[in-house]
Amino acid sequence: MQGARYRRAWMLVVIAAAIGLVVPACGSDEPAETTAAPTTTAAPTTTAAPTTTEAEMVEPTELDVAMIVVGAKEQGWYATMIDAIGRLAEDNPYGLTMTLEVVEGIAFADDERVLRDLAQTGEYEIILGHSTHSDAIAAIKDDFPDTLFAFSGSGNDPLGGNGYWIDVFIHEPAYLAGIIAGMMTETDRISAVAAFPFPNVNGPLHAFIDGAKSVNPDVTAEVTYIESWFDPATAHEAAAAQIAAGSDMIYAERFGPFAAAEEAGNVRVFGHFTDQLEMSNVVVTSAVARWDAAFLDLIHAWYAYVTEVTPYDGPMERIVYTSMGDGGSSLGAISDDLPDDVRAAVDEAHAAILSGDLVVPLVIDPIE
Repeated sequence: MQGARYRRAWMLVVIAAAIGLVVPACGSDEPAETTAAPTTTAAPTTTAAPTTTEAEMVEPTELDVAMIVVGAKEQGWYATMIDAIGRLAEDNPYGLTMTLEVVEGIAFADDERVLRDLAQTGEYEIILGHSTHSDAIAAIKDDFPDTLFAFSGSGNDPLGGNGYWIDVFIHEPAYLAGIIAGMMTETDRISAVAAFPFPNVNGPLHAFIDGAKSVNPDVTAEVTYIESWFDPATAHEAAAAQIAAGSDMIYAERFGPFAAAEEAGNVRVFGHFTDQLEMSNVVVTSAVARWDAAFLDLIHAWYAYVTEVTPYDGPMERIVYTSMGDGGSSLGAISDDLPDDVRAAVDEAHAAILSGDLVVPLVIDPIE
């Protein structure tokens, strides 16, 4: 199997607590409403489904998860999923001891082979293709009917059965970051450095700009797509060019702009997907993705399959958490030097979003 591996295991106290699931890619579909965990009780059609009676059935005590990623596990898109699984392991759903194995550096051309290799080991109950791996999963999922497969991000197709499409959107915290940028800019020029003009990328970019303009109508904005998921050098160059053109507030959808801002000395940056405040003194805050609720949906579906003979029933639509209110995102830690009036404006908008008084549009069109 290609790619470096590492394994994180969280040893948990096993108790009978009955508590209550991937780089972003292209696509043009709007997110669907969050779909509840399956409730059907029809008999399973897979040959490996449990055949014992409910009285004889032994509840599982372990859940082993594998995840393949295109890049390095430290990249924000992947790190947020890893962090979410770690938090859920600590929460101990169903009293499960959970482990996670991440296989890094898997090119899309190899994803079907690697996913099949993982499934054939029989070691993993849930296998994640994080992110645009629906084609590969569609090719193998019926060969492993007891395994729950999941994939994330735009550019996928719904599969149903034991194939689940999960997602989160972070446009709401990006809007709050934009409020900060709009109030703190001294040049009235803000910008963003991003990967590709794809829906999961464009959503927070539009929101960041909209948030800035909501408090400063004089703001102008520029977005540079570097056409790569991981190229810090090119992202650095793009940010440096934006700074030279007058931008003093940059949304760093990719790694690279932090160094350019540090070199400039008078530029602030906003992190993306993970809480990046500690990464540089130029960071103000971050728009953070939280996969906890999405992954818990997967756990519920797997547990019902194993303990209640409930067939896997992946919806023929994306299971998506679109707001801070439903747990799909949050605003990260905020720099201590944020002015009081700016912090107050962010707090007010945050409360309005959670109450429903402020609705942040999810716009996925490319920014020219």
